[in-house]
Amino acid sequence: MGSRVASPTFVGRIEELELLEAARRRAADADPAVVLVGGEAGVGKTRLIAELTSRHVSDETRVLAGGCVPVGDGALPYAPVVEILRALVADVGVGAVRELVGPSWPELARLLPALGAPEAGPAGQAAQARLFELLLGSLGRLAEQGPLVLVVEDLHWADRSTRQLLAFLVRNLRRERLLLVVTYRNDEPGQQRLGPYLAELDRSGRVERIDLARLDHAQTEAQLVGILGAVPAVDLLDGVFARSEGNPFFTEELLAVVRAGSAELPATLRDLLHGRVQTLPEPARRVMVVVAVAGREVSHRLLAAVVGLDNRALVEALRAAVTSQLLVTTPGADGYQVRHALLREVIDADLLPGERAQLHADLAQALTDQPQLADGPPAVAAAELAAHWDAAGEPTRALPARVQAGLAAERAHAFPEAQRHYERALELWEQVTDPDRAAGLDQAELLTRAAVAAASSGRSQRATVLVAEALGQLDLASDPMRAALLYMQLAGEHWAVGDEQACLTALEEGARILPAEPSAERARVLGYHSQTLMLTGRYRDAWRRAEEALVVARTVGARAEEGHALDMLGVCTENPDYLVEALRIAEEVGNAEGIVRAYLNLGVVLSLRGGRGREALEVARRGLGVARELGLEQAMGSFLAANLADGLFEFGEWEACDRVLAEALSRETTAAFVLHRVKGDLEVGRGALGSARHHLELAKQLNPASYETAWGLASLGELAIWEGRHDDADAAADEGLRVLKQLQAGQDEPVPDFIRIGMRFWVLGLRAAADRAELARARRSTSGVEEARQRVERLVGLVSTVSGRQGQAGDTEPGMVCDAVLAKAERSRLEGRSDPQAWQRAAVCWERAELSYRAAYARFRQAEALLAAKRPRAEIQPVLQAAHQTTVALGAATLRREIELLANRGRLRLDEPVAAAATAEAPSSPAASFGLTRREAEVLALVAAGRTNRQIGGELFITEKTASVHVSRILAKLGVAGRGEAAAVAHRLGLDR
Repeated sequence: MGSRVASPTFVGRIEELELLEAARRRAADADPAVVLVGGEAGVGKTRLIAELTSRHVSDETRVLAGGCVPVGDGALPYAPVVEILRALVADVGVGAVRELVGPSWPELARLLPALGAPEAGPAGQAAQARLFELLLGSLGRLAEQGPLVLVVEDLHWADRSTRQLLAFLVRNLRRERLLLVVTYRNDEPGQQRLGPYLAELDRSGRVERIDLARLDHAQTEAQLVGILGAVPAVDLLDGVFARSEGNPFFTEELLAVVRAGSAELPATLRDLLHGRVQTLPEPARRVMVVVAVAGREVSHRLLAAVVGLDNRALVEALRAAVTSQLLVTTPGADGYQVRHALLREVIDADLLPGERAQLHADLAQALTDQPQLADGPPAVAAAELAAHWDAAGEPTRALPARVQAGLAAERAHAFPEAQRHYERALELWEQVTDPDRAAGLDQAELLTRAAVAAASSGRSQRATVLVAEALGQLDLASDPMRAALLYMQLAGEHWAVGDEQACLTALEEGARILPAEPSAERARVLGYHSQTLMLTGRYRDAWRRAEEALVVARTVGARAEEGHALDMLGVCTENPDYLVEALRIAEEVGNAEGIVRAYLNLGVVLSLRGGRGREALEVARRGLGVARELGLEQAMGSFLAANLADGLFEFGEWEACDRVLAEALSRETTAAFVLHRVKGDLEVGRGALGSARHHLELAKQLNPASYETAWGLASLGELAIWEGRHDDADAAADEGLRVLKQLQAGQDEPVPDFIRIGMRFWVLGLRAAADRAELARARRSTSGVEEARQRVERLVGLVSTVSGRQGQAGDTEPGMVCDAVLAKAERSRLEGRSDPQAWQRAAVCWERAELSYRAAYARFRQAEALLAAKRPRAEIQPVLQAAHQTTVALGAATLRREIELLANRGRLRLDEPVAAAATAEAPSSPAASFGLTRREAEVLALVAAGRTNRQIGGELFITEKTASVHVSRILAKLGVAGRGEAAAVAHRLGLDR
């Protein structure tokens, strides 16, 4: 019985091990890898992983492993993560782990109290996302010290929070030197539920799967040789293989039966395991049963408290079970666990219902009397206790245990598990006499807690139902404050599902019933109402609410609420001083989300103030670094990244912009729709128009209906203009202005943001109309010119509807002032008299604002207007050279191409010094400046008049083929793509006259 059961020799699995080794090597080279290892129970998943990790004990690779544990009716929250973190603390110490995590280590203490006191903070999906981001960052920094192998076993038992965390890691690993190995049973009854989750992991494109098959006959023989130390008899080998069918665990157990002297081999593994347990002495069987029902590794002290044996008898019983290799121990740990999950399942299935319930009750009572016997942090310990009391059929004890487990899971940000505990407590409520006293809270509070957990798990519809039920439990007259807070919560659920009106209605009702006396709660509700009003564009109402919240908060000394109110005031009034103070208060009270929000809003407001754009960039850069430290880079911090990238693009720092975008888009990000829009703008500028279209369309798909929707449509409109798709540009403007009109519904006055985007559409509309008019004039189409003018007049009406103005300057914001100047210049082009001075004023305006790309566009148009006016080359060339130098420095290929085409048409040298240009001889005629012959000039005039090649041939008495050759040469000399562009050039430069 004391002989070896498991083979010391690694048998088979050579290909599988090579795949894992290859993945580990890739990970060590900063190409993180994820491998899912599946197989039936007993097929050797754990043995394969053990072989992998044992090979790297002596090198610099660090291996951290944890397993999912089924207890009672569900899994323990974050069980494998807790096990991994505990191993890390044991290895490097608390101080090193704190340093690894950074200043937000108290947030990680939610899972590992050994780090210190957990950080107090609000619940919500953002809170869990922050925890996940901190873990990802910590693992990345740990992997910088040396390659890291992370093992999570038995995924089929994982709680939902652990599955969410693993999915987050898989989707967001980028350059970490990390190999993540996850094992799971593919014969588990719940495999149908696991299948979609595994498919989701596969979609990341990073996952490899290894499916372990059973061993063949030769491999089974090698396994037996390893155990026996000799070649097995043929009848023994054949008999074992016939029944085990190559399952390594079954093979080991069958051999143990044979060596024990049994003449008959059991037909099934379950029969075999049942028989093995029955051969144990009764005390040893009792110990086995307790460990199996516990569902996890059980300490010696917990066994002593439950089994009912004196210490000597307990030791003898344990020795018998361990010698039979039915119980196993972990080196360095004071605990025992059943050798294999299949054995635990067999033991549990053999229990009578009453016997099982009593064992659960004994375990629960022991853990209640001696809490120190629980294994793990509060969330794990509380979940285990609740599961045992519930399985014991003791609702009076189970109800408070479920509530406490829910609270502990909530504090650990294991929100799906918290909701599960709370909802089970609601089911137990009617089974308990005086449930309020037993639970330590009333039903309304329990419903509220369940709603918070559901909302934080992304189940807003369920949360809405639970909040409504909680409101139904309250007497609004006797407890108005509590009801007001519930209305605030209800508003949050409506917002989460996109119902803005229902959100505002709930907040208005909450504000209506708020007690008049000052309190932190009153300030909180008013502040949240202000924020929602601001987000829906109701700035004036938001301003009033924020002022009211600020007075209340200062009256009662509610610092967090005061900071929030100041933040809202800063946004509504565009006053950075309020936001600086809001940031200071958020840092003082340790409000991580408040800190990042203040940086975000401060940067936005500064960018709108004259001459403070560079300062806004620095604020965004600092804020992004702080968000990274606080674990909020991928949530709120992603908007800081978007603003930083947008600012870098506008200020002409395109390489830096691209780096910020690449980093932010390499992982999941809340602001993906904004980041893709900025990336699209960058690609338009660079001339990668196909890529630009991809990013802008993606931004449109990802974008919720919001103010940013309009910006994205403006970007699509600009792309369409560059591509000559003026109908599409008009359609984008129409759609964008329609979105703004819908968002502005119910507003008493134009919203500042809507004025800005209205100006943008106004300028783009003028530009598209001017392009249309130029083409129409080239074709001598007076109706086309009139149509372009009518389009602008229609646009005027649409813009004024959402912005309250028609392109006039009336603000100090540089961008809006310059847009107004630019609009006048585009208007001159529309009217057929492109004004060089208007374009010069626009260029100077953009240059003063340090927006070099926009200045280069104005300089290009200025040079074009000068050339059309037949001004001397000495006057034109410096203007075009300046624009060209800017586009070369930026890599602005789209505009650079237009500049070079213009230079080609005007016979201007972009690389010639300005002094030389001043003395150069002017071309004898516009046609000659392009190298056109007299005949080609005649052909071009007819092309501009809209003639076909056949008609040209008829008028000039040449063949249609000859006319075609002339047209091809003209297009090449003008540097244009088609007849329409050639006609436009002819008209602008007077070559059609």
